[in-house]
Amino acid sequence: MPDTRPDREAGSEWDRDVLLALIGSGQLAVERIPRGDPWMVLAGIDRADASEDWLRVLASWPNIGVRQALAAHAAERRDIAEVLAGDEVCSVAACAAQLWELPEELALRLADRTEACVRVALASSWHAPPRILAELIARGGSPPLHPCPHSPDDVAALRDVRLAAAGNQATPVAAVGPFAIEWDPLMALALAGRPDLAEETYDRLVALQDPQVTDRVAINWAAPADLLRRLYDMEAGRWRGLVLANPRTPLDLLVRHSHAGGSPNTDNHPDLDGLRVLAANVDPKVRLVAAASHRIPEELRALLIADPDFEVALRAVRHVSASPEQIRATAVRHGPATFSTLAAHPSCPPDVLLTIATHPQAPAEAVTDVAWNEASPPAALEACLRYPENAVYVAGNPAAPPDVLVELASHPDMEVLLELARNPSLPSPAGDRILAFATAQHRRTSG
Repeated sequence: MPDTRPDREAGSEWDRDVLLALIGSGQLAVERIPRGDPWMVLAGIDRADASEDWLRVLASWPNIGVRQALAAHAAERRDIAEVLAGDEVCSVAACAAQLWELPEELALRLADRTEACVRVALASSWHAPPRILAELIARGGSPPLHPCPHSPDDVAALRDVRLAAAGNQATPVAAVGPFAIEWDPLMALALAGRPDLAEETYDRLVALQDPQVTDRVAINWAAPADLLRRLYDMEAGRWRGLVLANPRTPLDLLVRHSHAGGSPNTDNHPDLDGLRVLAANVDPKVRLVAAASHRIPEELRALLIADPDFEVALRAVRHVSASPEQIRATAVRHGPATFSTLAAHPSCPPDVLLTIATHPQAPAEAVTDVAWNEASPPAALEACLRYPENAVYVAGNPAAPPDVLVELASHPDMEVLLELARNPSLPSPAGDRILAFATAQHRRTSG
């Protein structure tokens, strides 16, 4: 592996990026990571073999940039969020509120901090306790809110906290009610995304004729069906795209869209009985609406995958539940026209991926999908390299054959080398080659 001792000859910026990537992917032994460089330590913070004292060292590093970079991990790691919650810099502490499934004790610690940016971050957390959110929207929290360098004005600070809490679905709707009486434009925008307002409130929001507010109502799954029908045609279809993306758009609108040549989106539409009716319709444009659903039962999806209409069958087979056998049958039945859809499917079997990678009529984008699909067999990945641009995808694919990865270690494209360095399957002998080549390449290009 590369010699990473501090006295190693200084390399290029690319040299350093490659080294950081090797650390992050676990390719560099933990004892060889330079402890005096916080960025090197930070690159390995998520490794299973990371030293227990790394978090303490990084959390107390004098350079705020290091602590802010550590904060980028707070959303997924409770230990990091808990350490950052006590940081003397409020913008760093605020990042602790990003933790997914924020525990109540940590939420209470953050609520005790009076800085405005910490309160705004807490008010935005969907996992904060409702009682804390109610307190934030009512009075800005307790103890009293104070401005901070990132929100120095008293009035603006309280306003920012209230807006964040108002738009947070976890804030009790009863606590939001008093702020929905006067239609302040920013408050209306915050409320427009909530799913728990009275139906007439969404009509009132649209009546404000604020395009941003109407945007949010159009995509809000709680908006009344009749309002969505009006928005579909309003102002020459200005909001039609958002209405169609709404997971609860009335099925009749989706059928209209399908008949107009569009591709309907029924993802998680709750009307399963209505979708069953559409699936049995003689019109393929109507069946297409049902085929796009993510919620229809497997037996119904199987019928749609075998549908005589190509578009219906292709739309139905896209779903993650489609089996390898169904994907294989679709490829055999419809040929290269299906490759762009099937290549990225998580259940696409290796033999189909090989067929796509080697087929003379396979679209280039389908071959690229094979290049990063981890189910691709070695022969398929090697075949993908007939398109030079796919080298970067093969380089990052853990399923790539070791000899191919070693060969790519001399690739002239630095992006390829970076992907190799990030690949957890990179053969150990390739490490020296990657770093040496990156340094030599930089010297050649820099003169």
